[in-house]
Amino acid sequence: MKRLFTTCIVLGMVLGCLSFSFAQGVQGNVTLSGQVAVTVTGHSATLTWNASQGATSYNIYRGTASGGPYVKMSSGIVNTTYTDVQLTHNQTLYYVTTAVNGSGESGYGNEAVAVIP
Repeated sequence: MKRLFTTCIVLGMVLGCLSFSFAQGVQGNVTLSGQVAVTVTGHSATLTWNASQGATSYNIYRGTASGGPYVKMSSGIVNTTYTDVQLTHNQTLYYVTTAVNGSGESGYGNEAVAVIP
């Protein structure tokens, strides 16, 4: 997750503004571990992964190119499985998951690929 902050100096008129961003993530106490496995059945893809110590939920991201960009498909997943049913014929999709706890969100886990016939 990225946060963008803008600071402006005002002395009678605006002298200038400075914008900066930083990546906010879990502060070292939750990581996504292991491989994400994908099983394609008809027009759905089921992802499974290992539970991460300290995680309270998981987010699922999907992209159409290896390495992203990814779009968040679902958040607040409390199990270690997710089924994507928003699929059509002849597509290759790339999934990543993140672990979440009260401190924030981990980085992306390993990418998994689903080839939809």
